[in-house]
Amino acid sequence: MTRPRLLLAASLAALATGAGAESISLYLIPSPSSSAIQSFIPAFTEATGIEVVVTETPYGEAHQKLLLSVQMGQGQYDVAQFDNTFLAPFGAAGVMRPLDDYIAASPDYDIADFSQGQQDYGKWGGQTLGLTLSTEPMIQWYRTDIYDQLGLEPATTWEEFRANAAAVEASGLGDGVILGWGREATWWWMPLVWSFGGQLYDENFEPQVNSPEAVAATEYFKDMLQYGPEGGLTANGDDVTIKFVSGDIGAMIQYSGYWGSTLDPATNPNLGNIGTARMPVGPVDVTHLAGWNIGIPADAPEPDAAWRFLEFVLGRSNAVAYLESGAAAIGRTSITGNADLLATNPYLPLLSIPATSRIERYPQIRTWPEVEKAILDVMPAILTGEVEVQAGLDALNETLRPILAQERAQ
Repeated sequence: MTRPRLLLAASLAALATGAGAESISLYLIPSPSSSAIQSFIPAFTEATGIEVVVTETPYGEAHQKLLLSVQMGQGQYDVAQFDNTFLAPFGAAGVMRPLDDYIAASPDYDIADFSQGQQDYGKWGGQTLGLTLSTEPMIQWYRTDIYDQLGLEPATTWEEFRANAAAVEASGLGDGVILGWGREATWWWMPLVWSFGGQLYDENFEPQVNSPEAVAATEYFKDMLQYGPEGGLTANGDDVTIKFVSGDIGAMIQYSGYWGSTLDPATNPNLGNIGTARMPVGPVDVTHLAGWNIGIPADAPEPDAAWRFLEFVLGRSNAVAYLESGAAAIGRTSITGNADLLATNPYLPLLSIPATSRIERYPQIRTWPEVEKAILDVMPAILTGEVEVQAGLDALNETLRPILAQERAQ
């Protein structure tokens, strides 16, 4: 029996008593983390007798559906996954139940195993509304075999990244790069804006997306399309990884959390030829940190049973088993400092962010869903050249002005 299974067995023994609920309902968003969570369901049900029903909803519609469900008091879900981007909107709307009492009473969740930043990752208004489900800096992935053949090194700057992409493209060995130019383009566009020295809005919530820095970042984002694969313009988050691991592409920029999904040789013919490095830097050294949260909706019918499930999957006892199930690392110090895990998870050191790098998360504003929609509405026209970059961003700036003004009024 392997070490993760021994730990799993220990957790099963701890949960052997019934929780008083016959079933719980999970609301998940397709991702490596959601797949990992589901792999624990049979063992949890065996230990507790609690059946687990899963609903998966694509990212683009998941948060609005959850918000409406709770606001209508439907009591549909006991556990819900959400992007950290929606922490502020959900907090303001009272969507999620505070978890602090559960955490304080749980010896196995062991909140002290997280850095302070990770402890605060799911907090809004001083309360923990979501547990950390993943710690995912945006990093650089590259094909070691292609780079070695061409004498390339992973880029340290965005200009080097462009030069590497051009070199791979010119060599005929594959496409130069893949980024997410599709319906989740904000994941890639925002880090570029920050890295080029721009910002989405200033301290008074005045939009700044048409600044010279934002324009330069957007021009770069658009220019890199020429080195992308066929269909790159519509590539969303998952597509980016699928195209990279299944084809011949020199490099991609993607969240570290996708690593577990690349370990299946049936879907990754390039297994063993993928390296990772820090995201390149521009005029500003920025680390874009993202990740999932998971918690208990305010109208959950079975909140205690829901916590038992969360504790079982995400407690310290099963931390290694959770990582080895294909999930993104959740930033426990006992995981990121575990030398035995580096052979199969070489990206783990990248979770330790240099003190010189400015951490940027998704904007923690209540109007973020509206802001993101406005960005995504205009981005296809900019990337295809239907509108000039400056004109498109000027229009976006005006669209964002009344949306962001709501932040000043709150």
